[in-house]
Amino acid sequence: MCKKIKGIMALALAFVCLMPRMIVNAEEAAPVTEAAPAEAVPTEYVSPEAQLYNQTAAEVSVAQATRQLVLIGDSRTVGMKSAVGKNGNIWSAKIGMGYSWMKSTGVPQVEANINSNTDVVILMGVNDVRSLSYTSKYTSYINEKAANWTALGASVYYVSVNPMAFETSSYPGITNSVIESWNSKMKSGLGANVTYIDTYSQVLGKVSSSDGIHYSRSTYKTIYSLIGQGILADKTEKAYAAALAATQPTPEVAVVPQEPLPAY
Repeated sequence: MCKKIKGIMALALAFVCLMPRMIVNAEEAAPVTEAAPAEAVPTEYVSPEAQLYNQTAAEVSVAQATRQLVLIGDSRTVGMKSAVGKNGNIWSAKIGMGYSWMKSTGVPQVEANINSNTDVVILMGVNDVRSLSYTSKYTSYINEKAANWTALGASVYYVSVNPMAFETSSYPGITNSVIESWNSKMKSGLGANVTYIDTYSQVLGKVSSSDGIHYSRSTYKTIYSLIGQGILADKTEKAYAAALAATQPTPEVAVVPQEPLPAY
């Protein structure tokens, strides 16, 4: 019996000794599979012009964050201020006002705040749209002021008179057709120092109002946002044009050989 146990132990010991060699041989025999190379992710080509535009847009956006708005308007601007809050801006607005108030009070009470870090936004006209002849008064005055303000480094914007939500006898004669005529005359009469921002076409048919002319808080917030987008778009376009022009090589000036002067 003792011999049988010893035999079994010897056999087990021999098997244990052979195990490492069997494992090594098995590993050597196993085929080695190489990992498939990772596929390169195609990158979309971005032209130098597009890169320059994106860089310019980012720079303008950063700079715009520290600029101050001076907003001049009527009851709609009063409603906008109520909807968005002062928001770090300077507001000059009064219910029912038009050209005469803008000239005598609306502009003078904020003009001292206009400087190189200012964007002046004028939202006037809805109370005067029934008299299209007033557009010449508006454009003449705004162009005159804009020349002074831009000389200080400010930017000047006139925002389109925005649409009626619905026509009403409470505001006779104020229709979207009349407003469109007003906007067209204003746009064509404004000078190079004033940028026209068209919010009318962007909100037409989308405004919410209880009386037809004054908007809901959400509509005022939308228009305020569109004004900001319009300012950014204008500044980006101008800055990009300047940056692009700076990258263009200066054309060589041909030198015309001079004939020697005759000796006398």
